[in-house]
Amino acid sequence: MENTKKIGIFNNKGGVAKTTSVINLAYSFQKKDKNVLVVDCDTQENCFSFFMTSRNASPILPTDYEKISHTTWERYKDLAEKEIENFDYILFDLPPTISDEVRQIIRNFDVIYVPTILGEFEIAGLKRVTDEINKQGVKLGGVFVTMYQAHNDSEIIEEFRKILQERLMKTVIPYSKTVRESQKEGLPIEAYFREKNVPQNKNSWKIVNAYEELANEIIGGCK
Repeated sequence: MENTKKIGIFNNKGGVAKTTSVINLAYSFQKKDKNVLVVDCDTQENCFSFFMTSRNASPILPTDYEKISHTTWERYKDLAEKEIENFDYILFDLPPTISDEVRQIIRNFDVIYVPTILGEFEIAGLKRVTDEINKQGVKLGGVFVTMYQAHNDSEIIEEFRKILQERLMKTVIPYSKTVRESQKEGLPIEAYFREKNVPQNKNSWKIVNAYEELANEIIGGCK
């Protein structure tokens, strides 16, 4: 593709749904007929293991989804440009740390999106992350909230909006216990719902719809 977009999903804090977001964004992108490459940059390789269908020496591996391929950072950095130009989007799942290696990795991106949970200590952490992104000369696409629970978080999200302003994305990813269940099954959330024949009512599919909205927001921001 002439305009392959390299998108990092990054926060130096763990437990903010980075890997979950990469998995479900990749699924949403491929539903829109986009070719996606997922690159796991974390040494734990949780994202790489999630999509694994076979182990071989190929630098780019297939998944159970026709338009999603995956690899690790170690394999990716040795790829020739012609090997990645057929992808519309490349999603990078980064480790929760700011190290020299991570700094070098993020310089390769066109844009970075930062997932965050809501909490009193998160604002200070977000400033460090966004300052680092800016320092590396990479565009901040936005910050998006994950694991949102309206009964706990409605007031604090307004504080976030006042501080982050236009940097806080419109889409909010709600908390769902289905995330853990779907990951145990090795499936993106929507694929898990379809396999289990979960009725498409507003409440149960809220997280699926949210990732669809997030994918649309990211695609719009990458144009």
